[in-house]
Parts: sequence; structure tokens; C-alpha cells
Amino acid sequence: MNSSSTVSDWNRDLATQLIPNSIFLVLYLFLGIIGNSLVIAVYRFRMKQQSEDRYFIPVLAVCDLTACTVCASMAIALNMMQAKFTCNILCKFLWYFAASTTFMSILLLTVIAINRYLKVCRPFGKQMSTFTKRAALLFAFCFSFLLGAPSAFLYGSVEFSSPDMNLTGRRCSKLKDVSKIASLAYSVLIAVVLLSAVSILIVLYGKIGCTIFTHFKHRNKEIKAMIQTTSTSDSRSQEVAATPSTNQETMKQETSSDPHQNIVIGNNDLPAEDCNIGTDSKLLNRGTDSRNENKKTPKLFTSEELNRNIMYKFTLMFMIITIIFLICFIPKIFLMAMEGRDSQFWEKLSSSERAGLLFLYRLYILNNVVNPFIYAFMDMKFQKEVKKLLKRKL
Repeated sequence: MNSSSTVSDWNRDLATQLIPNSIFLVLYLFLGIIGNSLVIAVYRFRMKQQSEDRYFIPVLAVCDLTACTVCASMAIALNMMQAKFTCNILCKFLWYFAASTTFMSILLLTVIAINRYLKVCRPFGKQMSTFTKRAALLFAFCFSFLLGAPSAFLYGSVEFSSPDMNLTGRRCSKLKDVSKIASLAYSVLIAVVLLSAVSILIVLYGKIGCTIFTHFKHRNKEIKAMIQTTSTSDSRSQEVAATPSTNQETMKQETSSDPHQNIVIGNNDLPAEDCNIGTDSKLLNRGTDSRNENKKTPKLFTSEELNRNIMYKFTLMFMIITIIFLICFIPKIFLMAMEGRDSQFWEKLSSSERAGLLFLYRLYILNNVVNPFIYAFMDMKFQKEVKKLLKRKL
């Protein structure tokens, strides 16, 4: 860039360097809007009689849709106007709304974790009623927008100079003339909220994971014991049914060409009267009846057990959502701490370093995009309803 370059040229050059980052953001925006809109449509209109385990999914989808739309759009705007973001009010609004929706996701996942903990680890204790869930959602909504409010005072359109030429641009970032005490106090508050939420998520899902692992470990032992008992009983009944007698030997010789004969004498549920054996079939009938009686063993999966397995599956789904959230959000927390310590943090980076760190800084948006794919992978009913909806549209 030569000395006669203008701010527009400088801005164009900065935006060009961030084109790969902007492509990812457009992809986030597209997939997030399509995926979360589909989740809302299916759970709201196609699955009206939804189970208690799905209660928070539509709410989380609305939150993800809002956060993805606002944060991705804001990031694209910042990339395109690296040196020409002159609208101070728009900058403040975008930072406020982006911060609020991010806090909403964190608090909502915390509420979900508490609900899953009560259902899995305290199934006979007091559970969250519908009123309690709504109150928790209202609190999370209000508290998140309250936490995001200071962002409107800490961020705005800021002047900065080019290190290589005599140019001054404006970008949407943290204000340099705000009180350091106020900024530090807000940073400490955010750190406390984030660390508390992350600690709660890790502790609760850690206990949930241990409970589920212990349950399935004991359940597998019970199933193996049932199978061994059933196998032993079947082998004994087969020995009784296969007791040699003169009539049986004669019968085998006379009916050796009948393909059904070996099936009946073997381990099969085909009724003996279908084999046309004659008067000597009484012994075989007793053997068949004995086998049928042995099949009246306790069911491996009662309705209560199936319901518990479904609950565990939804718990695992929310656990995966939370793990992905933590993975996507940790880089942002680290970089926020770095820019809080050094107001010139971003200015000191090279173009490639800035592009790479901006990708990590905005990786948290991916959390709002992947959730619909997790629902589609783990909720079979959701899969079926999506297929029906798409077939109808096509």
C-alpha cells in the first residue's frame, strides 16, 4: 500500500486479509439459521406432545438462532469495516446484544445441567416443576441481559492509527477512555460468572456421568446373569425332550425326509402339532412346552428401564452439547483476558496472526450452529419428523 492510499483502501486491504474468516462466518450464519429454524419448526409444530426431556430444546434453539444471527452478522460487519466503523450506537448495540445472548447460552446450559442432575442423580427427590423451569428461564433471560448491559458503555467506535502510514481509522472495539476501575470490576464479575457456570457444569455432569456408568455396569451384570440362567434352563429342557426311546428312533427314521422334523426336535418354537408326528408326539409336546415355559423369564427391559434409558440418552445429548460449548468458548475467554491486560493486543499482531486469533475468538459461534446436528444424531423421533417435513416440502 503506497503513501497516497486512503482510509478506504486501507480498510479494503484489511478486509481482504480476513476473507477466509468471513467465509467461515457466512457458513456459520447459513447453517445456524437453517438448522435452528428447523429445530424450532419441528419441536413446536410437529412434536407438540413432547416429553419432559425435550422441554428445553426449543428454548435452546431460539437462543442459538438469536445468538448465531447476531454474533455472526456482527463479526462479518467488523471484518468488512475494519477501519471504517463510524456508527458508535450500532457498535454499542451489537456488543450489548452479542454479550447478552452469549450469557443466555451459558445460563441456559447451567439450568439444563441442574435439571438433568436432579433427574439422574436424585430421581426420588424434588424435581423441577414446569413453574420452576419457567422461573429459571426468566431469571436466566433477565440476568443475561443485565450482565450484558455494561458492554454498551465499554465498547464503541474507536480511533486507531496505521503503523505504516499516516492514516487514522475507526473500528468497533473496547473504548480506551473508560475508567480502568470500572472495566476491571466488570471483567472480574464476568470471570466469576463464567468460572462459576463452568465449575457447575463440570461438577454436575461429572456426577451424572458416574451415575450413568454405574447403572449400566450393574445392568450389564444382571443381563449376563439372566442370559446364563435362561441358557441353562433351555439346555436342561432340551435334554428331557431328546430322551431316546424306541418310538422316537422309529419316528426319526420314518420322517427323516421331512425338513420340519429336525427343526421341532431342535431349539425351535414351532408347535409340535404342525409336524404330524402321531401318537408318539406327547413326549415332544412336553419338551416343547418345557421350552416355552422357560421362555417366560423376566423381561430384560421393563417400561421403567426403557424410560430410564431414554432419560440417560437425552442427558448424554445435553452433556455433549455442554462439552462442545466449553471447547468453543475457552479460546474466547483466554483472548478476552489477553486483550484486557493489553489495550494494544490486536494492534501488535501481524495480519496472519490477527486472522488466526480472530478465528479462535469467534469459534464460540460454532456452538450455536452444531446443536441441531446433535439433536438430529441422537433424537430418533426428531430425525423421523424432519424427514417427514422435508418430504412434504419437496
